[in-house]
Amino acid sequence: MYYTAQCTIQPSVIEQLLARIRLHKSPGPDGLPNWFLRDFASIVCEPLAAIYNASIREGYFPLTWKSAEVVPVPKTHPPTSIQDHLRPISLLPVLSKVFQSIVGQWFLSVLEPSLDNCQFGCRKRRSTVHAPRKAFDPEP
Repeated sequence: MYYTAQCTIQPSVIEQLLARIRLHKSPGPDGLPNWFLRDFASIVCEPLAAIYNASIREGYFPLTWKSAEVVPVPKTHPPTSIQDHLRPISLLPVLSKVFQSIVGQWFLSVLEPSLDNCQFGCRKRRSTVHAPRKAFDPEP
């Protein structure tokens, strides 16, 4: 299995991410309150780094971090149709989102130089709003 020292998550990175958790966001299905993760970031960052690094090393992502709680959120108030006026939102465990953000940054740092300049979605400081209009117009 391919594993290098570059793929090691430092506790300080986890601590910084946990310290920026928004308290008003709903916790995931694991029930861990966001205030706990934020307030005790300096204590839980070491064990989390060990778990994250073991996950990378072994190529295994814990099943409990893959779980999601799907909540219907109304598009209109009050909703009158289940099919048209509700959208599903998946609440994921905060610890899996922290892990995902770290690994996502690694992938983007590697892929960024090879991405097309017309790729606007999912990139920092870019949005599909910035895409030129002609890219969306059909050919005559």
